[in-house]
Amino acid sequence: MTERQGIARLTRVAQPTQSEGLMPPLRQPPASKPPPGKPPQGQPPTVRVGLQTPTGVAKLTPRSAAAEEQARNLRQVMGRFATGVTVVTTMHRDTIHGMTANAFLSVSLRPPLVLVSLGRCRMTEMLPLTGRYGVSVLAHDQEHFAAHFAAQRESPVPPTFAWHEGLPLLEGALAHLACRVVDVHPAGDHVLWIGEVEHLEHVEGEPLLFYTGRFGTVRNLQTSD
Repeated sequence: MTERQGIARLTRVAQPTQSEGLMPPLRQPPASKPPPGKPPQGQPPTVRVGLQTPTGVAKLTPRSAAAEEQARNLRQVMGRFATGVTVVTTMHRDTIHGMTANAFLSVSLRPPLVLVSLGRCRMTEMLPLTGRYGVSVLAHDQEHFAAHFAAQRESPVPPTFAWHEGLPLLEGALAHLACRVVDVHPAGDHVLWIGEVEHLEHVEGEPLLFYTGRFGTVRNLQTSD
């Protein structure tokens, strides 16, 4: 995290510009009045090109030390909440996109709804395009896939996938869910993607866990403590 990161404050846009990006377009101001006297022969009068005052651009304010300390404390406290580990997948233009996530939970039984919470990542760019995601609940012997899809280290074994109506699901997982995005909720620095479950299946086995920033099983996490 850099010192430039902070809370975005947006200034109100008085008039929308024609630019597709954040920088407003160039405009031609009225030609300046020529100075007294005529310009040198053959030299055109000077016309200055300026930029409009930027509007609607986020201004970053440095985060306070107290806010940073609070974020660290929250991370440490929530790290004591042991969770399972999932790999969230989707498919776009013949390319499989996957990421490791533990912020996954059930929302409703009727209708069957689940939720995955994602921060700023590639998956948040893909889901608006695909409208669907798969969730694979990892088994205890799939830690290498958890690290692989978390971009920590490459798996020594390439992942293979089962498929449900064009949606990839990681083979060997304890459970599979195929979901269609039905609602999206921004929440602080994350986005909550609510999916309606269209397909699910499971097998018995020991799950992979995530606790205090580490992957493991119930037995080896207790031993290491």
